[in-house]
Amino acid sequence: MKDELAVLSDQISNRDRALEESRLELADANARLRLAEERYNEVLKAYEERIIALYKQGEHRSIGVIMGSEGLNDALTRLSYMHKISENDRKLISRVKAEEQKLREAREDVERVKMMNFESVDSLNARKAELEAGIADLQKELDALQVRLDAAIAIEQEEASRRLAEEAAALGSPGAGSIVVQSEPPAGMEPTGTVLFGVTSWYGPGFHGNRTANGEIYDMYAFTAAHKTLPFNTWLKVNYDGRSVFVRINDRGPYIGGRFLDLSKASAQALGISGIAFVSAEIYR
Repeated sequence: MKDELAVLSDQISNRDRALEESRLELADANARLRLAEERYNEVLKAYEERIIALYKQGEHRSIGVIMGSEGLNDALTRLSYMHKISENDRKLISRVKAEEQKLREAREDVERVKMMNFESVDSLNARKAELEAGIADLQKELDALQVRLDAAIAIEQEEASRRLAEEAAALGSPGAGSIVVQSEPPAGMEPTGTVLFGVTSWYGPGFHGNRTANGEIYDMYAFTAAHKTLPFNTWLKVNYDGRSVFVRINDRGPYIGGRFLDLSKASAQALGISGIAFVSAEIYR
């Protein structure tokens, strides 16, 4: 619809240029109309002068015939039978008729140019208004969808927090693993000064006990993480909301657009992350 609106806007611009040309054409048509009116008035004046001359010469009967006519055509028909009207008189009447026809055609040309311009521009503007109204309606629908999407995301985050709380409570039960925050870097590891930023998520029970990309058995209670490209056994200091934890890369992922790191359950819980979060991660070697 927006593409059609753009095309229509171009058409209106082209039509505006054509309208300017039509205005020039209209001015020319008006000039022709004025010239036709002048010629018609000249011939009509000559015709009237001839009628007056006939009257002064005593041609009362001819004048009565002409005055009793319903129009030029009727007068011409009657006068054709009058022997007292000369050939020049008939030619004069024919000239009056011819100039009257030219005047009528000139007026029709003026009206044609006017109607052509107004109808074309009005039609394009009406279609443009229709498209703009349609786009406005679509935007309202998109806004409503965004509201529903935001609500769904909020519900999903709330559910993730609830599940994490339940899992955290389960950690106190017999046989459950324990989480110990690792706040110091491994021996011999030093910061490189390279810091990564992005959105992180976490993965837990559904993957616990499975093999990771480097062949280890995934332990959701260990401080590990998945990254798509960093070498295995790279250590990161992950920072979030005033907390930090050291994690080791032993898996690949995440494969959801916009995320760069997938923390183990223990790492996420240590940082206070229940869903997704924007974090920084400094590489240690």
